[in-house]
Amino acid sequence: MSNTIPNVKRRANSWKRLATLAFITYLGAIVLLMFFERSILFPAPAVTIGFWQADRFGAKEFTIESADKTKVHGWSFEKANSKKTLVFCHGNGETLGLLGRELVEIRDRWNVNVVAFDFRGYGKTGGLANEDEILADSVAVAQWIETNDMLGGYQMIVFGRSLGGACAVEIATKTNVAGLILDRTFSSLVDVAADRFFYLPIRLAMRNQFRSIEKIPRYTGPLLQMHGDVDTLIPYRFGKKLFDACPSPQKELLTIRGLYHNDPWPEEFWDAGRKFVDEL
Repeated sequence: MSNTIPNVKRRANSWKRLATLAFITYLGAIVLLMFFERSILFPAPAVTIGFWQADRFGAKEFTIESADKTKVHGWSFEKANSKKTLVFCHGNGETLGLLGRELVEIRDRWNVNVVAFDFRGYGKTGGLANEDEILADSVAVAQWIETNDMLGGYQMIVFGRSLGGACAVEIATKTNVAGLILDRTFSSLVDVAADRFFYLPIRLAMRNQFRSIEKIPRYTGPLLQMHGDVDTLIPYRFGKKLFDACPSPQKELLTIRGLYHNDPWPEEFWDAGRKFVDEL
């Protein structure tokens, strides 16, 4: 009997130590995610990667000032006789230096002027990436297009891929656009993160949440949205959730079987995009 009580106390103390260790580990994981959030969400490729000679692709370089005077760097691709200008918002793992050929293909296949830019902290754009400033930069580029007669774009279309979809939604709700195209984007970035890290309080800890679903109800213009049914990076249901929240009477969700997040655009999308642009 005399040995029983000390043994119980030792076991209780062991459980307390294990519980304390687990709690500290859990808190450590939260702190690490918060500390590395910027590098996880915005893995900008080095500016030494890719092809940065705009004239190689028949493009012209431009630099504008965002609201806080940060220099935003971009390229414009003119299409003779086109009266439509498409603003392209890239994904979080891309820069202009990696997109020249794709942007030329958009210009030629959809018969539009194309304007593309790098996010805050990407490519030759200054500053450090964060949600508020990336969205502000996107709107600044669109507002620059609205007042720039050089492109000849009487209609503006905005196209966002992945993280760029949040930028495209921001532009569509704050400027006068003729159409919105979204490629494998999300209802909110925090939805995706909370689904992946379900065991952590992501919704409380995450600073850059990109809540597109709270903004898209203000957009009622034409919408073309594409998502792959096997996308594991941004699962299909989060794209569908965003699509369902858009009140537009002219919207189409193009579901591509077997398409993953980083797969190239399939012909179905190229064809649907051309039809969408032509009918605006």
